[in-house]
Amino acid sequence: MTLRLENTDARQINETLLRMRKEGQAPSGQVLTLVINTPAQDAQRAMAEALDAAAMHPSRMLIAIRGLDNEAGLNAELQPSTSGSEMITLEFSGEVDDHAESVLLPLLLPELPVVIWWPSKAPASLTNRDLLRLTDRLIVDSSTDADPVAAVHRIAAEHEPGTTDLAWTRLTRWRAMLVAALDQVHSTVTSASVIGPPDSSPSELLAAWLEMRLNVPVTRPEPESDYPGLHCVRLGTEQGEIVLRRISPTDAILTLPGQPDRPVALARRTAQQLLTEELTRLSGDDAFDKLMVYVAARGGS
Repeated sequence: MTLRLENTDARQINETLLRMRKEGQAPSGQVLTLVINTPAQDAQRAMAEALDAAAMHPSRMLIAIRGLDNEAGLNAELQPSTSGSEMITLEFSGEVDDHAESVLLPLLLPELPVVIWWPSKAPASLTNRDLLRLTDRLIVDSSTDADPVAAVHRIAAEHEPGTTDLAWTRLTRWRAMLVAALDQVHSTVTSASVIGPPDSSPSELLAAWLEMRLNVPVTRPEPESDYPGLHCVRLGTEQGEIVLRRISPTDAILTLPGQPDRPVALARRTAQQLLTEELTRLSGDDAFDKLMVYVAARGGS
């Protein structure tokens, strides 16, 4: 049963949650609090993706819908879920919107990790924002920015451990396949190229990661098609070229020196799948932390 509270506050919301729990309407056994910070136009999509991810990670979901123009400063909807999660939709307006953290703080589950997901454009600054002080993990997506590559460098410049970018999560399988390929070739890499749209933040991150790990310059040639994602990675070695090339949204071809081409599964993943992966890493991502330090030190955009 969904309960709607008009012109409410955190105290009334907590009292209602306590009453629902006593009546057996609220779930227990959650493992984290997931705060979703979103404008109204992206709220429905973000809620659907979060609910799917919560099936693997039961949580209290606080959907903070920002920048509304309601008469009341705060309206709320409380909705228990069959997956063991509960969803609390918070509609912020006016002065209350300017101090959203004061509403969210009392609603966090005590002694459990707090994850904030920014499903739309990443925040302009990752520092000195009261909302971000609540979190153990911040999940952003540079791909949603008007200038994704600039967003990568902005995130790197202000990066703190615990922050991650879903553009990086999109590369998990690419990186695993490239590492496995290098383990088979046993040859020094002498050159590298990452082929994808020039405004692709996953391509930018993968190029930086290869440069950091292999200590070789990485070029970014223009793609030959208008495919929206990462197209191809080429690694030149003393034995020949390693090539991982996408041929469809679900498949790629892996080429190793002296071996026949090998088809491999490389499906593009949904936001829900990416979010699910990140919610399994509540202690952070050391590889991404090191990459952000490298990108920030290298500079450029």
